[in-house]
Amino acid sequence: MRLLSVIGMLLVAVSVCAATRVDSLREAIYSQSPFNRPVVIAHRGDWRSGTENSLRAIRSCIDMGVDIVELDIAMTRDSVLVLMHDDTIDRTTTGSGRVSDYTLAQLKEFNLLSPIGVVTRQKIPTFKEALALCRGRLLVQVDKWPSLKDILLKEASEAGCLDHIILRSSWSSSKINRDIGALPEDVIYIPVLVCKGDGDDERLDDFLENFDTPVISFSFRHTDYPVLRRIKETRDKGYHVWLNSLWDTFNGGHDDERAYENPSEAYGWLIDMGADMIFTDHPSLLINYLKSNLQ
Repeated sequence: MRLLSVIGMLLVAVSVCAATRVDSLREAIYSQSPFNRPVVIAHRGDWRSGTENSLRAIRSCIDMGVDIVELDIAMTRDSVLVLMHDDTIDRTTTGSGRVSDYTLAQLKEFNLLSPIGVVTRQKIPTFKEALALCRGRLLVQVDKWPSLKDILLKEASEAGCLDHIILRSSWSSSKINRDIGALPEDVIYIPVLVCKGDGDDERLDDFLENFDTPVISFSFRHTDYPVLRRIKETRDKGYHVWLNSLWDTFNGGHDDERAYENPSEAYGWLIDMGADMIFTDHPSLLINYLKSNLQ
């Protein structure tokens, strides 16, 4: 009996040790409790110091303590998902043409380019290669997903990473139900309110009433949209709020570029607006600000 008790304790200990950073992030996101600090989401990985949608950009995010990495997907001619933002490979690789015109083996012959166009030794990653690197370490927000939903979910499931996946769109609940259908329970879906001035309240009400989600995202060109006053209401109802610092049309000018000169007018302003999660092109800049100001 005593031996069985000891074995039980060991099994519990192993279970606790097996919990990953992703498990902790999911638990925090699904909790209605405030975060200790905003969650950091890196756009296309840490591409400013590497190459967008590359394994190196993902590794950099892991090393600096990013919470979520956003990646873009496209499908090859032989039906393999790779990381690529554009329909073509012209801008980011040594090749040219559409991703869908190449097999994976052919795409692997090209090299990725740095942000200033310098040829690197890096290759176009597959989605599964990226998931293997992220597994247990980073949640993954996948962009360019609606037309690739089925293969995306299949590959994520095969990689044991279905619970790592975050999907976002600005579509209404009726459009999601009609064109996408039900998503697996493990997948986090986040509706995005792209503020326009007219109809914003109705769209937010649709999100609040019809999506079973822990997070709602707001994007706004101007800061005087009346619906932005409802960010507090959204948080009071138990949702976390995702705001962007990518460029000025997403945040009324309180963006990453402003953060270089006055981070309190960028990241500090977004936090004051109610940001629980910040989507950035400069993850190291944001992380350093959070460490200095939110200890």
